[in-house]
This record gives sequence, C-alpha cells and structure tokens, in this order.
Amino acid sequence: MFQQDEVAGRVEPVKRAYESLAPTYDRRWRSYIDVSLAKVMSAVPLVGNERILDVACGTGELERRLFARWPDLRITGVDLCPRMLAQAQEKHIAGDVTWIEAEASRLPVPDSQFDVVICANSFHYFRKPMNSLKEFRRCLARTGTLILVDWCDDFWTCKLCSLWLRLTDPAFFCTYSLRAGRDMLVDAGFDVTHAERFKVSWLWGMMLFVGGKTLASDDRRSISAIP
Repeated sequence: MFQQDEVAGRVEPVKRAYESLAPTYDRRWRSYIDVSLAKVMSAVPLVGNERILDVACGTGELERRLFARWPDLRITGVDLCPRMLAQAQEKHIAGDVTWIEAEASRLPVPDSQFDVVICANSFHYFRKPMNSLKEFRRCLARTGTLILVDWCDDFWTCKLCSLWLRLTDPAFFCTYSLRAGRDMLVDAGFDVTHAERFKVSWLWGMMLFVGGKTLASDDRRSISAIP
C-alpha cells in the first residue's frame, strides 16, 4: 500500500495538469509542437518498418506525423494521462499504433523490443529521471537509437522559467544543461553520438540528444557538440 501511495503522490501533479490541458493542448502549444517535433523528425534514422516506442506521447501528434511519412511503422505510445491518450485516439491515426497508460520509469513493455525510443518535451517532469533512462535502455534493441528532446537550462530564459515553475507548478521537476543531460545518459548506459541546443522561440531553449546503447566500456565515443 505504501508503494502504491508513493507512486501516486509522485505522478499525480503531472497527471492532473495534463488531464486538464488535454482538450486544448495541440491548439495552445501549436508553434512549440511544430518546432520541437520537426527536430525529432529530422533526427529519426528510419527505413520505414521500424518498431518505435514514444514515451510521454501526449496527444499522439508525433505518431500522426510519423505515419504520414512512414505508414508501415509499428508504434507504441505511452503516456501517464488517460485524457491525453483519449485525444490521441480521437485523431483516428492510420497506422499500426498501440496506446498504453503508464509511467516513464515503469514501462510495461518487453526488453530490447524497439528499434527507436523517443522522448520529446517531457523529461523535465520525470521525478525519477535515471530510472526512466534505464527503462529506455532496457526497451531499446541492441543497435537501436534513442532520441530525447527537452528544455535546456543553458538558456537564461529557461533558467528563469525553471525558477518560476519550481515555485508555482507542482507538476514541474527539473531542467538540465546539455552537459548534465549527456552525463545522465552516459551514466544510464548510452553512447551519445549527437547533442545540440536549439531555440523554439525567444523563450524556449531546447536540447536534442541522439544515442544508442553502450555495448562495452571502451565503446564510448567523444562528443564534439559540447564545448
């Protein structure tokens, strides 16, 4: 009972926030969604028949865009919020897609199942970021690719937003710098092959990571994108 209460207490603020945002989310954040998901799309190394896991899939907007370009993909979208998943289902996305309600740090999917694991625009909400990254690695095929996009604390505007959200938004947890994000990925067992910062607007500074499983301790490659 304690464990269940602990989990509920950890995720409930995020769940409440996005349950209320679900009906208007796509319209309210259209520009942010367009820029950030375009960055994800540009980083996805696809042939067209891959198995994809989208963690914190929200309203399924990434799925809609992926199927429009690669209709034979097999996608599993996971999200914490039933109403976000309901919005995704209402889009009647044409493609092989499965929707699952679950937490990022406790993914109910098999080991080594996915060619690509994507996490876009949600990592700053994760109360157990290292557990979530280790789950991403567990789910990823041996030669698979992880793509992670999130807010970047290297931008002063994001630093100010982080300070404000810590005081006002119980759903918010933490944003990270590019270097801190890379270090977390390496510690979780990923070989980071690409990292970059980019802007959505004057307010939103973002970062993108691309990587795969570290298969041996001496396989880690240096990363030139970080000064």
